[in-house]
Amino acid sequence: MKAKSPLFFRTKEGFSFLELLLVLLILGLFVSFFRPSFFSKQFCISTLKAKLNEANLEFTKAYEEQITQNKTPNIQDILRKLTLKQDSQCYFSYSKNTLIAHIQKQTLTFKIDPLDFSNKPRFYCSLSQELCRDFWGKTSKK
Repeated sequence: MKAKSPLFFRTKEGFSFLELLLVLLILGLFVSFFRPSFFSKQFCISTLKAKLNEANLEFTKAYEEQITQNKTPNIQDILRKLTLKQDSQCYFSYSKNTLIAHIQKQTLTFKIDPLDFSNKPRFYCSLSQELCRDFWGKTSKK
């Protein structure tokens, strides 16, 4: 009677457990090196988008107060709150009427128009930039 070979060393029927384990380990390492940068970029974009939406609501409130109560809006407070730096790879900065989103090693510039509150201010970037399309969830170029 022939002795059975251990599970790790079977060679006649399919793959051995050890071979499958090594393939899964290699695939796991491959995924761990290439996927986190994608996920962290998407997480950063969603975080910055939420902050921008919050600032947009504050701009809307300030604009409404200017119209209804004749209050002068303080844009600097809104921008200061928006540009609080919490992560060195994912933050907003502001310079010369331009809001800059720092997303990992890329930057995306937003214009704020109008700053004098003659109309409700809005943030916009050029949809011809791929990062702007990613930010707003657009798929086609314009």
